[in-house]
Amino acid sequence: MTDAKDNEGSADITGADITGTGPEDGPAQSSTTEDGPSGPGWLEPEVDAAFASLGLSAAAVKPYRDSYLDCLAGVPRSQDLDVGHDACRIGLLRAMKAGVTLKDEAWQAFGQKLEAIESELTSDL
Repeated sequence: MTDAKDNEGSADITGADITGTGPEDGPAQSSTTEDGPSGPGWLEPEVDAAFASLGLSAAAVKPYRDSYLDCLAGVPRSQDLDVGHDACRIGLLRAMKAGVTLKDEAWQAFGQKLEAIESELTSDL
C-alpha cells in the first residue's frame, strides 16, 4: 500500500494541465530557418551577376532580386516551368521599370541574361 506522503510532489499524469516539452510539440520559439521552395546553389550567384550588370547599388536592387529569386523557386513543378519563369521575369521587369530608369538597351540585355538563367534553371530541374 502506498502512503500519501510518497506521492507528495509527484505530478498527476492524468491531469489536463500537462505541457509537452518534446519536439512533437514544435519549437519553443519560432525558427529563423523556414522550409520553403528554393533554387539550386548556382542560381543566386548567376542572378546577382545579372543584377550587377545594371550598375545599380546592391541595396537598390535587393528587394527586386529577392522577389525574383522567390518567384523562380516558387514555380510549381506541376506547371510549365518556362511559363512560370517567364511570368517571374516579366513581373520583375515591370516592377523595376516603374522604379528604376535605364536605357532600353540595358533593359534588353538584362532581360536576355535573365532568360538565359531561366533556361538553365529549367534544364537543371
